[in-house]
Amino acid sequence: MTIPPAFLRHVLISGSAASALSTLTLAGLGRRESAGAAAPINAVSHWVYGKRAYRQDRPDLRHTGLGLAIHHASALLWGALYEALLRLRGARRADSAPARATPARPVSLATERKPPVAELFGLAAGVTALAAFTDLRLVPPRLSPGFEHRLRPASVGLVYLAFCGGLALGAALSRRA
Repeated sequence: MTIPPAFLRHVLISGSAASALSTLTLAGLGRRESAGAAAPINAVSHWVYGKRAYRQDRPDLRHTGLGLAIHHASALLWGALYEALLRLRGARRADSAPARATPARPVSLATERKPPVAELFGLAAGVTALAAFTDLRLVPPRLSPGFEHRLRPASVGLVYLAFCGGLALGAALSRRA
């Protein structure tokens, strides 16, 4: 089974947008609530360095670099689920509603419809809710994001809200004509 290049492009763009927006949110909230912008990002490196990563406030390659890499890889994973669900919904929509060809738009192109913005955000919210539940409740503490130890609960919610917006924004951008 081969993975279509367009799917990989969509995953890369939506996952990266989610990673970027949530990372910027982490840094801004870290500056306001912790000892520095890097503190919540460093906390993600607890996957490798254990609880001492929660005490790292300054940026460094060991903690910040690894935290960014783990966060980005996780965002790409959730982005792949998001894009797979969008693709599945698009296939169902194409099957249920016959495509109308026009002279400017042949049948083969008419079947590739862009999902409505409401669908992009709705599905992004669902995937983000699943990600938050998985990250904060299902996985063992060693595999949690870690930034929840450096931020208030409401701020953790803002990080996931930024993640949701990034998924939807990335999906919309990757499907622009």
